[in-house]
Amino acid sequence: MFACTLALPVDNRRVSSDSLDLEKKYAPNPPATHSVILEVMFTDPENSEVTAHQMTIDLYGTMVPRTVMDFSQYAGSMEGRIRSHQRGSQERDFDKILPNGAIRGGPISPTSAEEAGNLASLFEENHSLTHDRPGRVSMIKGDAGSKFIIGTSDTSYEGDSVVFGQVISGLKGLMDRLANVETDEDGRPDHPITIGYISSNKNNDMDPKKAHEQYLQRLSDYRNGDLEKGVTLKNCLYRSNERKLEDIRYNQLHHPLPRIVLGISILMVLYVLAKYRKKIFSKSSSKIISIRED
Repeated sequence: MFACTLALPVDNRRVSSDSLDLEKKYAPNPPATHSVILEVMFTDPENSEVTAHQMTIDLYGTMVPRTVMDFSQYAGSMEGRIRSHQRGSQERDFDKILPNGAIRGGPISPTSAEEAGNLASLFEENHSLTHDRPGRVSMIKGDAGSKFIIGTSDTSYEGDSVVFGQVISGLKGLMDRLANVETDEDGRPDHPITIGYISSNKNNDMDPKKAHEQYLQRLSDYRNGDLEKGVTLKNCLYRSNERKLEDIRYNQLHHPLPRIVLGISILMVLYVLAKYRKKIFSKSSSKIISIRED
């Protein structure tokens, strides 16, 4: 007798968006004082081709104004270097993939009090935000300067970390592809991961004090049991164009109109058959030819 062993494929991914509970309600996010568009260039683990993935990140300047301004200044500096082509082909803007799939970038230089601007004078640094959901963006201080981490799980990190933002679009690609690039045993990517484009924009239409007060009220309501004041990760998975495509696909599959049209068509066919059945079947029977053998 021969023994047959079936080898099943092994999933070696660090993280996957399939594990997300898209109905889970998290605590509401603080007001977004800044919005960052970040395009990351990396070698896709699925096809080994260099590809781009774009994310949008909200920054919470009413919670951690100095940290937000540090990152905003870093984004402005990187944007200038990219436009002036002052970058080497082998530069690594992200130098490590952590075991839980988080990607680490930097380093980032601190801003002065003058550079931090009005937000730093209006709000104190508040470190109450935690790594309670995938997509959190945090700053970690180290011997060689600060690094920023884009998380893909709800795992906290060692050291002095400050959560200052959240990925609000592009989370699926971050978790399924970017976080699973090939690395060495220390988490260093086999191929450079670089920033292809970055832009930081301040929300000038918002009254930060009023928006922060409204946030604190929503947070209080959430903690007192009003989960409707919470937020989900459902809208964070895709970029805007990807989300539109998913909506179109969903509507094509679930929209009631095709079913209604099909139902009406069936009813019309049945009605015609019922009304003209005598004529239809009489014509059919008149065409039947009897064949006899002589």
